[in-house]
Amino acid sequence: MNLRIFRNTIAGVIFLSFLWAEVVSGSEEVPVSLIGIRDGTYAVCVDKSLQRLYVYNGRKQVTAIPCSTGMNPGDKKIQGDRRTPEGIYFFERIIEGHRLPDMYGWRAYTLNYPNSVDRALGKNGNGIWIHGRAIPLEPRDTKGCVSLNNSDLQALDPYLYPYHTPIITLESMVTVDEQSLDAMEALYRGFVGKWINAWQDKDIGTYRACYSSKFHDSLKNQQLDEYIAQKETTFSRYKFISIFTHGLSIVGTNNYVLCFFLMDYSGDHFQSSGVKYVYLENGSEGPKIIAEEFTPLQKAPTWAAASEEMKEQQNAAVLEFLDVWRGYWEQKDLDSMKDLYLESFPDRENYFATKQKNLDSYRSVSVDLDEVQIRRSGVYWTITAKQRFTSESYGDFGEKTLMLVSTSQGFRVVQERWEKLDENS
Repeated sequence: MNLRIFRNTIAGVIFLSFLWAEVVSGSEEVPVSLIGIRDGTYAVCVDKSLQRLYVYNGRKQVTAIPCSTGMNPGDKKIQGDRRTPEGIYFFERIIEGHRLPDMYGWRAYTLNYPNSVDRALGKNGNGIWIHGRAIPLEPRDTKGCVSLNNSDLQALDPYLYPYHTPIITLESMVTVDEQSLDAMEALYRGFVGKWINAWQDKDIGTYRACYSSKFHDSLKNQQLDEYIAQKETTFSRYKFISIFTHGLSIVGTNNYVLCFFLMDYSGDHFQSSGVKYVYLENGSEGPKIIAEEFTPLQKAPTWAAASEEMKEQQNAAVLEFLDVWRGYWEQKDLDSMKDLYLESFPDRENYFATKQKNLDSYRSVSVDLDEVQIRRSGVYWTITAKQRFTSESYGDFGEKTLMLVSTSQGFRVVQERWEKLDENS
C-alpha cells in the first residue's frame, strides 16, 4: 500500500509526516485505513493478498473471516476483467438467496461500485457484491465479488448497515500507530470544517480552493469550472446558507480518503438532510476534493437515529445561545451581546445605543424567560418566550421573539420583537 505523505502545520509548529509513503505491513496495530472511525461505527476491511475479511468496531478488531475475491489480481478497471475493485464502498440493498442462482448462497449485499471516484477514472462494470456460496470456499475464485461461506456471511450480517458501514477493499492492509492516525484525523477534520465554513459563508474563493483540478461531478457530468459556476449561482440565490453535520467518519484507501457524515443543509427556507460523502486526494497543498456524493435521509434509514441526535443537539445549541444572550443582558455587557447580532440586524448601532442608555440607569437587572418554544424554517430558528425584566426601579412582562440564523460563528440574531402582555389576562 502506498501511503502518500503530505505535510501540514498544526498550530503553526508541528508538521505532519504521514504522507502515503511505503511502510512495512504489520509493523503496528491499527489499519491506516481507519483514520477517523470511532467506537460504535463498524468498518469492514478486505485484504486481497491474505484472502481475509476483517470487521472493526471503531479501531478495534471484532472478527476475521476467510473470504474469496476475484480470479485475477489487481484493481478492477472494466466489465468482465474478473478483478475485485480496490476502494471504499457501501452496500445499498440485500438480495435474498431464494431470488438468486444457487451459486450466491444465503444472500447478497450489493455494493455501490463504481462509486464517483471510479467513474471519474473511467472504470466500469457492475454487480460487485458480498455474497454467500453453494460450494466450499476457495481463494480467488470469484468474478470480482467478495464471497464468504454462508455461516460466515450470517455472522457478518449484524455489522453491515446500508450507506453506513464502509467496506474497504485493499490489495493488502497496512498498519500504523494510533498517534499517527489521530494526527491524520485532525488534519482531515480541520479540512472538512474549513470547507463547510466556506460553504456557509458563501466564500467562493476559499470554497473553490478546497477542490482538486481533477474534480468531477459524476451526477451532472460536470468538471470543476462548471460545478463552481453552479455553486456561485446557488450562493447568490440564498441570503443565508446553514450547514450542520453529525457523525463524521474518515477512512482511507490507496488512492483517496473518504469523509462521510450526516448533513443538514438549509438555504433560506429550503432544508434537506442526508448523508454526504466527500472523496479527497492528497497533494503537495494538502487534501483536495475529487468527488462528492449525497444520499437523501429517506434512502438511508440507518442514519435516522443520528438524525434525531442531531436535532436534539441543534435545539440544545439554540437554548445555550439563549442562555448566553440572557446572561450578557443581565451582566449589562452589551458589547458582547451586540456580537450575537448580525451586522445586518435592523438599525443595530442605534438599537444598542438606546439599550445601553436604558441599562446605565439601573444598578442591576434580571431577565427571566419561561415557556420557551423553538420553531424552525430552513436557516431560520424562531424562539418565543414569556420574558420578565426586573430592575430596582422598573419592570415589565411580555412575549419576546428572537429569529436566529446559524452561521460559521454560531447562531446570530437577525430579528427581534417584544410585545407587552397583561399578566392578569
